[in-house]
Amino acid sequence: MLQSKNNGAVPTERLGHVIKHSSEKGTLSVSQLVLIGVGGIIGAGFFLGVGLPIRSAGPAVLIAFLIGAIITAHVAGALTTLAVDQPIKGSFMVYTKEYIGNFAGYIEGWGYYLSSVLVIASEAVAMSVFTKMWMPMMPNWITTSIYAAIVILINAFGTKNFSIVESLMSVVKIAALVGFILVIGLVWSGMFRAGIVTSGSNAFKLGVFPNGVSGLLQSMLIVIFAYAGVGVFGTAATEMRNPKRIEQAAWLMMLILTILYIVSIALLLIVLPLREVSTNMSPFVVALNHSGVSWLAQVFNGIIVIASFSVMAGSVFSANQILQGLGDMGDSPKFVMRIGKKGVPFGSLLVTTVGIAIAIAVSYLLPANVYNFLISASSFFTFLSWFLILWAFLVWQYKYKRKEKFVSTLAIGKPVMTFVVMGAIVLLAGYALLQKDQLYGFYAFILILFVTSVIYLFVKPGRRKASNR
Repeated sequence: MLQSKNNGAVPTERLGHVIKHSSEKGTLSVSQLVLIGVGGIIGAGFFLGVGLPIRSAGPAVLIAFLIGAIITAHVAGALTTLAVDQPIKGSFMVYTKEYIGNFAGYIEGWGYYLSSVLVIASEAVAMSVFTKMWMPMMPNWITTSIYAAIVILINAFGTKNFSIVESLMSVVKIAALVGFILVIGLVWSGMFRAGIVTSGSNAFKLGVFPNGVSGLLQSMLIVIFAYAGVGVFGTAATEMRNPKRIEQAAWLMMLILTILYIVSIALLLIVLPLREVSTNMSPFVVALNHSGVSWLAQVFNGIIVIASFSVMAGSVFSANQILQGLGDMGDSPKFVMRIGKKGVPFGSLLVTTVGIAIAIAVSYLLPANVYNFLISASSFFTFLSWFLILWAFLVWQYKYKRKEKFVSTLAIGKPVMTFVVMGAIVLLAGYALLQKDQLYGFYAFILILFVTSVIYLFVKPGRRKASNR
């Protein structure tokens, strides 16, 4: 019942240059893969976006982030299992195409690409919010455009040793969160006097569920966005020197993320009243100012800006890779595969630049919170992508149910738990529609999904030609 009828599903050996078989030796170590995974996930979606779920759920946001970790872990387990079984470049897009069908693979690829474009736009918007601390009179749209242009130019001139840069930026982000935890912990415990004594008025004073269970459920869309970068881990996992150690890297990544998220948010809730949490400034910066270490708040704000550049640069790079893969398989115009003399993919970069410009322009014209709109639309694409990954994982399990195959321990309770997680994804996506700002994101998601589905009918002949060559 689960297994696709292979409606045009393409065997992996016919997917062009997107394929990278396990016979080719990868270059990443466990530590590098962990850092790339953590770095691809921790970004403005957490540093700034965490204010949204905190306002919706209150202290119950800790439960929301724990639920998000469980869902993400199962998705990471599915990706790890498939990556170990078939370490192919192209990762989840290829798995979806192979185990479900061409249309599902097409939607998976375009969904991930468009989600990446929205992430880039949201990071640029977030960076403009962070910059307000230093340049309060500068209009947001100007700084947003400048940051987006800089990242595009960086990719236009080409990047070398990309994994090293991303790993270094991951260390910076982890160090920033660890530093925040240590400083706020010392201030709260009274071991470090920062000049301001916290009043004892914090988010916990209103109870764990100040807005009821509905507040927790409504916060989940933004919480999922904070974990959405797990796809970067799935893509990078195919570059491991020893694919059998992907499991170890996946566990380390999830443990680091969960601990950093839960502990840092718990401290935010302890030192800040709920009414002081907003999206006008990073809650972490507000908490540091509130605790009397404003100088560290300035440093932390600068680290966030630098880290956001890392996420944006990585998203542009990964979006271009996916777009070229879609072009190679006939699922996008061949123009996106054009490469310049210095190896710069100017075709895909040009399309991505236009997409980012449209996302930024439209977001500022909508009568809704700009950042909320962008991450809401991106989160719906994340839900779709994760659902398809888990579906492909179920088909893979059905296909090999009588064979001894490695299955990641992160995918605990499979296949029953896989169905539960898929059901949770559908439930949470539906419940998110009760919030007006998230409804705008859903409308954008549906419109884009409809347009890409219609376009599929026109690119179908090209896809057939590409897959048969």
